[in-house]
Amino acid sequence: MLGPRTRLALLFFGREGTPLMAWPLYNYDVERKINELMSECEAWCENECEFVIKKWIKTREDFEDVLSKSSEIDGLIIYVLTTSINYDLFYNVVRVLSKPTLVLTEPYHSLAWPEIAGLMREGYSVIGVSSSSREDRVRGVKVLHTYIKLRQRVKVLVITVPEEMSLESLHRHEIYSGDRVYSDSYYKRLREFMDLIFVDYAELMNTYSSISDDDARKVAVTLLKNSYWVREDIKTEDVVKALKIYIALKKLLNKYGAEALAINCFTIMLKDLNALPTTPCVAISLLNDEGIPAACEADLSSLLLQVIFKYLVKKPAWISDPVIDFSDNSVTYAHCTAPTKMKGFAEEPEPYALDTHDESGKPVVIRTKMSLGQVITVAQVSPDFSKLYLHVNKIVDTPVVDLACRTKIKTLVKNAREWLWEYKQPLHRVVVYGDWSYELSMLSKLMKLEIQYEPE
Repeated sequence: MLGPRTRLALLFFGREGTPLMAWPLYNYDVERKINELMSECEAWCENECEFVIKKWIKTREDFEDVLSKSSEIDGLIIYVLTTSINYDLFYNVVRVLSKPTLVLTEPYHSLAWPEIAGLMREGYSVIGVSSSSREDRVRGVKVLHTYIKLRQRVKVLVITVPEEMSLESLHRHEIYSGDRVYSDSYYKRLREFMDLIFVDYAELMNTYSSISDDDARKVAVTLLKNSYWVREDIKTEDVVKALKIYIALKKLLNKYGAEALAINCFTIMLKDLNALPTTPCVAISLLNDEGIPAACEADLSSLLLQVIFKYLVKKPAWISDPVIDFSDNSVTYAHCTAPTKMKGFAEEPEPYALDTHDESGKPVVIRTKMSLGQVITVAQVSPDFSKLYLHVNKIVDTPVVDLACRTKIKTLVKNAREWLWEYKQPLHRVVVYGDWSYELSMLSKLMKLEIQYEPE
């Protein structure tokens, strides 16, 4: 589900000798510390990466040895253990290898702040962590792993109408004209992280037609059985249609070797309400539950965040429309494609009901009942790909209202007026369980995004 492990080199910098003539202490045993870190480092990865090189860099020959194996590694972790290291070698490792790099150190062990910050300002893919906490090291490794996955370019299947078969032509329909006015820099930056494969929705329908009702019915029966409520006019055959779209999308993902999906469902259905037998909402929910990031409305910015959260936190993320209410200073997030495994791919799903799609009235969609009191991170990328909008809040209610999209979570803010008056394009916000602002602050540096916190 999470793909092949990233291959890392763990490189150490520290002085030798007695007295050490450097921090942290004159008789500090650098070699012993290195051996301890080599023993524990595999646990930092949580099976997501592997260390193919572990080496103390003392000489130019050590560096040349690592350089000769550069093709075997995806990224670097550099652990600085003392002050007064060989900075020429340190710079060479970062600049010449030019790999995504995490620099780790501990309080009182290093004073390399100007060097680390300088490399970041130079534009190298470097992030530094200085902490006495093992958890901070693990967080840093997760961020590095996520960034490497992004740099390897996620292969995305985009299903759309014939006239929108390129990134620049997506969302030409008037419904998106005020929401997704993307710039040339957006197109360029998005392609750094995504390899897009465009497919006419006619191919989806051809694949749909090849799937038997019996194959879909097996999954449909389970989906119905596990739901806590089903709208009375929804029939088993309606669920079978939704599951045939799900199976068809999985077949197309497999055919094109894609690991993520976006479907331009609104444009397809606005062109012809009956172009699809039902909406792909259930399919999108189920794919996200399985760890296959999937975005409705061909929203690639939101899809990128779904991919990020898959690797960073091992949880699906939900694309939503914010609803602002001055009367009680609330922001309610609503949409029809919510995953049920919001707590994590390996965790128990949230309760769910089966409902109709709000805008079309077509059955069927999953209405997920999310956990009250749950802390959430809400994020989005700006249309010029320069900023990461970020907000952390808590679910206070899960309204069941026929108006608007079916899954809803309500949050409270200090001033809803500020939310409306300061709201930034695009409309959608991506919701994931947990507070991940710490990790996103590091990842945003690697991705060259400025974090802009939305009003509390």
